[in-house]
Order: sequence, then C-alpha cells, then structure tokens
Amino acid sequence: MSTYKNFTVETDADGIALVTWDMPDKSMNVFTMEVMDEIEAIVDATVADAAVKGVVFTSGKSSFSGGADLTMIKSMFSMLAEEQARDPATAAQKLFDAAGRMSWLWRKVETNGKPWVSAINGTCMGGAFELSLACHGRVAANSKSVKIALPEVKVGIFPGAGGTQRVPRLANAQDALQMMTTGSSLTAQRAKAMGLVHQVVEPAELINAAKQMIKDGLKPVAPWDEKGFKV
Repeated sequence: MSTYKNFTVETDADGIALVTWDMPDKSMNVFTMEVMDEIEAIVDATVADAAVKGVVFTSGKSSFSGGADLTMIKSMFSMLAEEQARDPATAAQKLFDAAGRMSWLWRKVETNGKPWVSAINGTCMGGAFELSLACHGRVAANSKSVKIALPEVKVGIFPGAGGTQRVPRLANAQDALQMMTTGSSLTAQRAKAMGLVHQVVEPAELINAAKQMIKDGLKPVAPWDEKGFKV
C-alpha cells in the first residue's frame, strides 16, 4: 500500500487495515486539503485491495482531531476572489465543489463497501466527528480526554459535513438540536447513551475492540441506507 505523509496504514493477519492519523509537526490532527487527498487515496487503496476486509481509523496523538483547519476555510474564499477575477463563470462552482468536498468524501467512506470503525482516543470535534459518524462503527475510550462535539456554531458556522443529517438519525431530535446549536461537548458515556457511539472501552483496549467489531461481522451499511429506514 502507498506511503502517506499524515497517515500510516498497517494491515494485520485478519485483513484489518489500521489507519493511524499523525500529522508531522502539529500538536493536533486537523483537516487540510492534503489530509483529505490522502484519506481519499486510502479509501481507494483499501477498496481495491482484496486482502483488506475492513478499516480501523484512529489517531496517533493524544487527541483524535480538532476538525478542520480554519485557515483552509479562509483559503476557499481567497480562491473565490482569485477565480472571480480570472473566470467569473466558474468561480461559484469551484467554491461549491471545495466547500462540499468533505461531505462527499465522508459519503464515499460510508458507501465504500467495506466496514470502517472509528476508534476515538481523545478530543473529536467537528469534521472529525462527522467522519466518525460516516464510519459504520464507533468505539470511544473511557477517558476524560474524550470530548465529542460539533462546535462550529461557536465560530459562526454550522456543521457542514453531514453532522446535521447523521446526528438526528442516531439520537433523538432534542438532544441532536442541543448538540448542534450549543456546540457543547459530550463525554464518551454520554455519546453512547445518545446512540452516537457503539462502545466505550478502556483506552488500552480501544484498537482491539474496534477490530473486533469488524471480526464480528459489522455491516458496511449505514442505518439510513437500509431499506425501510425512517427517522
């Protein structure tokens, strides 16, 4: 499998690929265009590799991820200004494509045909939690360092990569609305009680538990993609 700058991928004897996100020279993992390029390449590579039966996605840092790098969002509008000066006819489409990329990429994870499990070892915010929601299984460490949230509203934006759609399909409407409109953080246990996380395990057992979900026959289909699903 390919070499990546921000990830390592190790496939074990059971055919489970452990994808570990560990950005060099950063104290916390954040989404950048390069990171999303690499995640898309990992999805394509694991789908194409018949030896891979499933994927566990985790972090090599003490936190999972703080979400998107706000400078990336700012750069989209700089790109819009440049494109409007160069080619006004396509500028809006290019901004639309850039802004929607995370949503489409998470949907690609969700529909890739092989089970993905997010192993949440620490702070998991914004787009990182939205990626976890697109995974077919979610396991969180029983640790005070685990804080799960969609905090975008605190910086004047709304969750834009599927959180507004997946959270209300997993949790009740009142809890979902409170989570999205206040940006408040959930503990691992609270996230499990809301139905957003499947298991909470001791930190040392996190990866083993995530792999076990795949070994136990985790379906690579989201509940809302099952025939007959109703909110």
